[in-house]
Amino acid sequence: MSVKMDFWERIMIPERIRIPFLGGVIYKTLSKLARKKIASLDTSNLCLNRSKREHILTCTLTTFPDRINTVQYTIKSLFNQSLKPDRIVLWLAENEFQNIELPQSILDLENRGLEIRYCENYYGHKRYYKLLGEQKDNECLIMFDDDIIFPYHLIERLYDKWLQNKKCIICDRGQVLTFHNNKVVNPGRWSCISKVGLHEPSFRILASPGGGCLIPPKALYKDASDVEKISEYALKTGDLWLMFMAAENDTKILRSYRYHRTFILSEDVQTVQLGREAIYLGRYLDTFNRLSKAYPHAYSNMLSEINTKE
Repeated sequence: MSVKMDFWERIMIPERIRIPFLGGVIYKTLSKLARKKIASLDTSNLCLNRSKREHILTCTLTTFPDRINTVQYTIKSLFNQSLKPDRIVLWLAENEFQNIELPQSILDLENRGLEIRYCENYYGHKRYYKLLGEQKDNECLIMFDDDIIFPYHLIERLYDKWLQNKKCIICDRGQVLTFHNNKVVNPGRWSCISKVGLHEPSFRILASPGGGCLIPPKALYKDASDVEKISEYALKTGDLWLMFMAAENDTKILRSYRYHRTFILSEDVQTVQLGREAIYLGRYLDTFNRLSKAYPHAYSNMLSEINTKE
């Protein structure tokens, strides 16, 4: 079954394929064109789904003051999907936006249906920790980062794959938990090119929440929205937290596509990269080890696939 892709995805070079100099020039040129295209979209023509359908699709993302002027492009790309969402919720930390006036670009999108909500600051967990308690039995939450122009068919391919695997979480991008001598290696060395989790669901997938991750109802363990436990174990490593919350709940994960295409960013340079920071400082491995002790059932589920072929 072919994977639906728009023009930009098809011509972008897959990650981990390096073309010295030329690859960088191609990426910068295509990114500039894509940003120009999304910026030119007339906000007054954007809308959410207006038709009655079986499932509610709720997009959720968060941002912070340094990106409040560029997050409009990310949100526009969600409005502009081939399969329109029913809701788009933007979460802002109360302590960060207390004295900040929102730009007109965000207010204009609010007039098109964007929901702006405030909450306590739990970093990337803001995207879902309140929504999980509000999630309806026919509602799927789809998480996104705030600095990416998302592909036109992304929501559609996540939803289509979920319709075939309703007991699973679906992600567009994900790494595969990797073992060496029956021990887990540092998450920074986990593979992102693998057959694991592509056709058969797996407990070994570390989904990238910000790259588009569909969470169906009752998919996560009850602790998933417990802010005290989030703060104790994984405040800045939300992807590992979600991996354990899924596995603890016996929920497997599927990836919608094998090869990661390089994302087009809504700004020239990413100013904050918590994931890389966590890997370089060893926080990922420390968090994984602590979570494996706190949630042994989840870890046991992961270990049960230790002989799965890559």
